[in-house]
Amino acid sequence: MEQRIYIKAAQCIEVQDSSILLGDFLNIYCYDFEIKKNLDSMLFFTFNPKKEDQIIISILNVIAFINKHYPNIEIENMGEEDILLIYHPVTKADHIKSIIFTSFICLVAFFGGGYAIMAYNTDTGAKELFTFLSMLFLGNATQGVTYLTITYSIGLTLGMILFFNHLGNKKIDSDPTPLEVQMRLYEQDLCTTIIKNANRTNKTLDDTN
Repeated sequence: MEQRIYIKAAQCIEVQDSSILLGDFLNIYCYDFEIKKNLDSMLFFTFNPKKEDQIIISILNVIAFINKHYPNIEIENMGEEDILLIYHPVTKADHIKSIIFTSFICLVAFFGGGYAIMAYNTDTGAKELFTFLSMLFLGNATQGVTYLTITYSIGLTLGMILFFNHLGNKKIDSDPTPLEVQMRLYEQDLCTTIIKNANRTNKTLDDTN
């Protein structure tokens, strides 16, 4: 029986070790476990450990690399044709930067969202509308806080919680949130653009070796 291996890789992979093994970015399946074990532990590429970097790996480079060690094995690719490999070494400063960046984003989202809601209510005359509806249905024309204002505020809060599918750091259900969907689409578009630009300028793995 002819030996065959199946390989699969995602479009974008981030690694923290400068020494890149095949198993770090490639899922390998083979009937022979020893072959799979050997391939997973093979050194494929080495980044400069002192700086962040990224490379574009063509699946053809991977196939040629495997065939160099196992020339009689048939290889079938089940994943991407081009792989963006990003080297991002983790340092102690990264944790502090992450906390500062997250706090800044939370403040911007909180105050920005509050301003947007207040501006919308002012533009649409929500206060006057609530006063009119209060007089129409309840028979009074209260100028202060009305029942409609309170229920509107509660409904707005519940609507945002349901829309973003989060309550604190817990998800309400397993569905991805609209923000997660947009972030994944952005990441996909970003990776595709980087790969296409690299292919057009011939900045491939061969040029980095």
